Amino acid sequence: MIAPGLRRRLTYVAMSAFVAWHTFAMVIAPAPDNDLTRLARLVLQPYLTVFRLDNEWDFFAPMVGEGARLRYDILDRSGKTSAFLPNDELSWYHPNYLWFRFWYYRIMDDPDHYAEAAAAILCRKHAALQPLAITFYEVQEQPYGPEDLLAGKKRMDAGFFSVNMLRGFRCPDP
Repeated sequence: MIAPGLRRRLTYVAMSAFVAWHTFAMVIAPAPDNDLTRLARLVLQPYLTVFRLDNEWDFFAPMVGEGARLRYDILDRSGKTSAFLPNDELSWYHPNYLWFRFWYYRIMDDPDHYAEAAAAILCRKHAALQPLAITFYEVQEQPYGPEDLLAGKKRMDAGFFSVNMLRGFRCPDP
């Protein structure tokens, strides 16, 4: 059994090491490419990838955007198409937020490997719609600047997004 005083010190050391690791990762992630950052990235890359911290050097300038988002459309038996943005269903404060967002990014990054399993799950989730097919899209945000705001345009207007179809699947019969 570890003495309470030693346990507290070990906990403090572990927490301090995590804060130092994360701070180091946050400094290296957007740093310009050179020999030192390439060496640090060898160790940090899995951590940066899992938490989507691998950003460009100018990740706060000139504007902050949402980047890419996953969208899927479900075609039902009546021929109606329903669009879903699964990120909108997530709560920033819920623990599953990071897991599901990571899953959505994996679908966008490698649809040939991840989209089929996701399609099966989402077809079951929306069984009440009697889905025939599901199609995945990557919705990429386009630049939106101060001049657009002054012109009365809204950030969520159609002109500020490009949509790329990733994969489509037939839903299994219920």
